Amino acid sequence: MRALVVASVLLAQASCQPTGDVGYVEIRTVPAASNVVAPSLYLDAFKVEPTKKGTTILTQRVGTTRLATDGAGGQLMLCEIAVKKNRITTVTISVLERPPRCQCRYGNGPSRVCVS
Repeated sequence: MRALVVASVLLAQASCQPTGDVGYVEIRTVPAASNVVAPSLYLDAFKVEPTKKGTTILTQRVGTTRLATDGAGGQLMLCEIAVKKNRITTVTISVLERPPRCQCRYGNGPSRVCVS
């Protein structure tokens, strides 16, 4: 499955070369097939389209971006994602929990930043 995702990213990259330094963010929702309505997700201020079969891949500028969802008083930050040039950073969102929770590999130190 992962090989198929990587192959589709490489094919998309070859067909449309983005300008500047970019990386990729893979968002997975768990469980992928359930009766639970997936939450609205935002990368910085931009709304992410609902995932198809539990996975979506986005091209993002290199740097740190925030993944958020709708909360009671506005957007609730779930985690920060470190986007690196030509790398895929995978973030898994557990939609059964309220509020949804990021599950990812974290870098060194106390910060809660998802890294590739």
